[in-house]
Amino acid sequence: MKRHIASLILICSFLFTLVSGCKKDQNEHPEVQTLEIEALSPSRIILKGNIVSTGEFNATDYGFYYGSSASLGDGMGTKVSMGSELKEGQFSKEVQPFSYFSNPQTIYARAYITDSNGTIYGPVNSVQIPSVSYSSVVPSSGKAGDLITLNGQFHKLTKEEITVSFAGISAQIEEVTSSKVTVKVPTGINTSNNGSNQVNITIALGGHNIYGSQNVFTINPTPKDFSPKAGTVGTSILITGDNIPSSYYYNNSLKVYFGQTQVAISNQNSSGISVSVPGNITDAKFAVSVEFNGIKTTLPGEFTITPHTITAISPASGLPGSSFSIFGNNFVTNYYSSSNLGVTIGGIPASVSIMSTGQLTATIPVSLPAGDYKVSVKQGPFTVEAPQTLKVQNLTLSSFSPSSGGVGKEVTIQGIFMPGSSHQVYFGSLSTYTSNTTATTLKVNVPFGAVPGDSKITVKYGNQSAESSSDFTVLAPSITSFSPTSGVAGTEIIISGSGFSPYTTVRFGTIQTNVIIATESTLKVVVPSNLNLGAMKITVISNGQTIVSSANFTATN
Repeated sequence: MKRHIASLILICSFLFTLVSGCKKDQNEHPEVQTLEIEALSPSRIILKGNIVSTGEFNATDYGFYYGSSASLGDGMGTKVSMGSELKEGQFSKEVQPFSYFSNPQTIYARAYITDSNGTIYGPVNSVQIPSVSYSSVVPSSGKAGDLITLNGQFHKLTKEEITVSFAGISAQIEEVTSSKVTVKVPTGINTSNNGSNQVNITIALGGHNIYGSQNVFTINPTPKDFSPKAGTVGTSILITGDNIPSSYYYNNSLKVYFGQTQVAISNQNSSGISVSVPGNITDAKFAVSVEFNGIKTTLPGEFTITPHTITAISPASGLPGSSFSIFGNNFVTNYYSSSNLGVTIGGIPASVSIMSTGQLTATIPVSLPAGDYKVSVKQGPFTVEAPQTLKVQNLTLSSFSPSSGGVGKEVTIQGIFMPGSSHQVYFGSLSTYTSNTTATTLKVNVPFGAVPGDSKITVKYGNQSAESSSDFTVLAPSITSFSPTSGVAGTEIIISGSGFSPYTTVRFGTIQTNVIIATESTLKVVVPSNLNLGAMKITVISNGQTIVSSANFTATN
């Protein structure tokens, strides 16, 4: 019995020693587990592990390896060290940032412990990173400082993980939720080379851009001021501000108002919007507003129109159809504005042919009766009256001299005429034009072809005409004498008479000669060289009439 008990004790002692040795062997090496990889957001993950045993071989490091491949450890993947102070139990590490791609991806990780014998690893675990996207921008247009919402899938992203930019200018992020990002439109966006004022919105995560189905945003201009604040009708006003569209072609929703009146835009670029004060403006003072995409902004201050002035008119009298000048200041010369400029004579509109800031040239209506009239100029909201009246006169022919003459004879006509203007003058039914005119005098030459005899003189200007009360006698050409009565070829002959004209032809017999001098009463000619010797007649052809001398000329040698 005692022998059995001794054997049993010996067996138990051996088993205890064996079990103790096995347990001691198990604790000699560390043991680590990879518990979980959790995606906190599209750019952040948390790695979780558990140290089962630290081992007995002086552990020097522990942590994780992670990457986009399941092959991790010993130079493969990204190493995240937790240090050398390890103890049994769970441990974790958040990783941020890491490379994010727009397509969903899988991240792999495993825990590790390194001791003097080497490195041991936990199993490889994985997690799929959620993708980020945005689908709309609300509103799709705005100005600097406006809050804009980007709708989409953003999961658990924070403001620090993403960046938002408008045409490369970073925007301030106000809020990030799983379904939206709210940002403030930044200042300094340059749209000078973009006629449509549309810019791209870029969301970046981990250094990579996220593309959405709508990433175009329209920058509304921010008009701030205009100058000058006062001026005449036709003054060009420059409206300045931020993000002025560089081309009206792409932005026909841009409008400018003076008070309630929309005005045309004459020029538009990044420097500002140019508009001119139109001639049809009815207010002497008005606010300036700019509308874009239905949003109207009224600029500070008002524009005040400076009225024009009239100092004089000249000449102060004239015939219907004649022109006169209006002198003054601040007359409009811009065509768009001057289209509504109005000159009236006694309330009757008159046409304006010449415009400068200090002078207008107007024409008296041809149907205006004779009389004294007030002259007014309407420009914008102001109508200004000239200090003088305009005397409209009828065309008048009071006298003429001489009372007779041949073709080419200068006749001076007295009356009321338009100075410096050509008048049509009739001798009977044959007309000519004046070459010299003052307000009271016309000078005219009896025209070629005038019929000899008595006829009335009639002067016409525009639709007015005036006839002489007495007759003018057109003298027919006549030869009274010639001297000498004989001579050789080349001899100078003086022919005396009346009614001669500069267009006179002279023949000796049938041979024509040259006329050296022609006046109304005298012709100087030379005897031609090819005459037959002997007696012959001298023939004068003047004003279409032929006159033959009564006496003979004798050619000698």
